[in-house]
Amino acid sequence: MNEKITIHRPDFFTETLKQIEDEINEKPYQYLISTHSLVELLLIEINRSKIANGDEIWKPDALFLKFLENVRRNFSQNYPVSYFADILGTTEAKLNEVSKLHTNKTALNVIYSLIISESKRLLLYEKLTVKEIAYQLGFNDPFYFSNFFKKHTSLSPKDYQKAVKN
Repeated sequence: MNEKITIHRPDFFTETLKQIEDEINEKPYQYLISTHSLVELLLIEINRSKIANGDEIWKPDALFLKFLENVRRNFSQNYPVSYFADILGTTEAKLNEVSKLHTNKTALNVIYSLIISESKRLLLYEKLTVKEIAYQLGFNDPFYFSNFFKKHTSLSPKDYQKAVKN
């Protein structure tokens, strides 16, 4: 969903992006929380600009959002798609349908993408070993986790850490 959006307050964007850059460079206490909040402000301003331009705001449906929330809350459980379908009162086919609608991926691939995103976050911002991350994300075997990560990113977890930190 690439689109060009005319922003009504470009100075706000410039200032906010500078604040984000400063937070990331200086790393003051709770900088990740403040950075997250600043990104949310930018997203709100984008939506306001879209409304002012007369454009529609893309809104994922509630089922898909609940699916994403449940996956994020249950990384360590390594649940299959059928589990999420059951707790959301729907079918695997419906979860696949809404996942494809919003991401062009199957529900299982959405789960994999979220696991990879969380893996990357943990590798970069938490002082955990690859083994600890593997267990935290529901993998019983750290070697299997490393293979999973490499399959989806083309890098081992350690190589990913090195590449991003340099």
